[in-house]
Amino acid sequence: MSWWEWVLFVFLAVGVIYTIVPDIILHRLGMGSWKRQYSPGVAITFDDGPDPQYTPKILEVLSRNNMPATFFVVGEKVLLYPELFQSIAAAGHQIGVHSLKHQYAWFQSPWETWRSWDKAVAAVEGITGRPVDWVRPPWGTFNLALWLWIIIRKKKAVLWTSEGHDWKTGLSSEEIARRIARRAREGTIILLHDSCGDEGAPSRVPQVLEILGEKVIKEEKLPVVKLELPAWSMWRHFIFRLWEMWERGYARMNKIERISASNLLRLDKTIYKGPDIMSANGELLAKQGDQAGEIHFDNIRFMGKEKDSTSIALRVLREIKPSLSELAAYIAENPEYADIKIFFGLTLIHRGVKGLGFGVQDVPVTLCTRFIARLQRIILYIYHPTGKERAEHMINTHPKLVWISKEYLLLRWLPR
Repeated sequence: MSWWEWVLFVFLAVGVIYTIVPDIILHRLGMGSWKRQYSPGVAITFDDGPDPQYTPKILEVLSRNNMPATFFVVGEKVLLYPELFQSIAAAGHQIGVHSLKHQYAWFQSPWETWRSWDKAVAAVEGITGRPVDWVRPPWGTFNLALWLWIIIRKKKAVLWTSEGHDWKTGLSSEEIARRIARRAREGTIILLHDSCGDEGAPSRVPQVLEILGEKVIKEEKLPVVKLELPAWSMWRHFIFRLWEMWERGYARMNKIERISASNLLRLDKTIYKGPDIMSANGELLAKQGDQAGEIHFDNIRFMGKEKDSTSIALRVLREIKPSLSELAAYIAENPEYADIKIFFGLTLIHRGVKGLGFGVQDVPVTLCTRFIARLQRIILYIYHPTGKERAEHMINTHPKLVWISKEYLLLRWLPR
């Protein structure tokens, strides 16, 4: 190779290392960035604002529908509209940084990248008085300098899972919402914009939010929640994702239904395998081979930040009562459960259920019940805030049969 060919090769190699390699690793592969969140539901995020024309309308819709969101703001716009930016933070929404001037990372030099991100973070922190941990580069594009800045400044790069191209004209609000909802599942980060794009494009976003409330919350039965990025080890992330895929497949295979976006319980119709369930006056309520309803915990709904058992128990008790009322109403209105007489579950967590109207009885310790106990200890490890200690504490505990008759479930919990 001649000298100029070597120069060209080195120039191209440096360019690839500076632009394409970081972009593939962080953006395309999601390594070193967050392309999903870890609270029970979907998180809505906005880029490119604040904007005096569109942001106030979006804030009004979010407030009216009780939807939390995360705004990734542009530093120069924060300085231009400080009061508008303060209204976002005052409404309780989370804040991230979306660069200083909304420039494409590939065309920024290392020193310009470093300086602009420092200035953008300083602009936001100067108004909120709180540190900013989350950043999202424009178009989700990285260069090597930005990657190093994220590592050294100890920030988290947050990308997205689902978008509807709301920055384009030519798409209706319904179509944008439908595109987003199609990919919505637990952990989804939704991308919307409260500024920029094609002229007038953000004007559709308030209506998109209204439609998403219908499609995501009511149809997909997923809550809209705050963005949550826990400080987990890579191993725990791997176990969580693996278990989540297994649980989703199991629910689909067994037709386990969600009751609503916030309900702690799920339900399916199955063939009861015993033992016999008798009422207090000796009536046989269920025997092997009968049709029965099986109640499952919606495990991810139990995730929380509480660290002590008392706080966790109080939260669950507070949420389980409306969940049971919703479950009773769902069963009463659903003809599929018209002939079901008994609802049951096998669980390690059975303390206190008698006070909710359930019966509890022992079942024979078999290979099947041992397997169920092992699975439920894994669930505790994954979802419980002190899961490892809790799972180890229950190492010798066996599941028990928890049941309630349909008649008493409706009598006790059906809203009147």
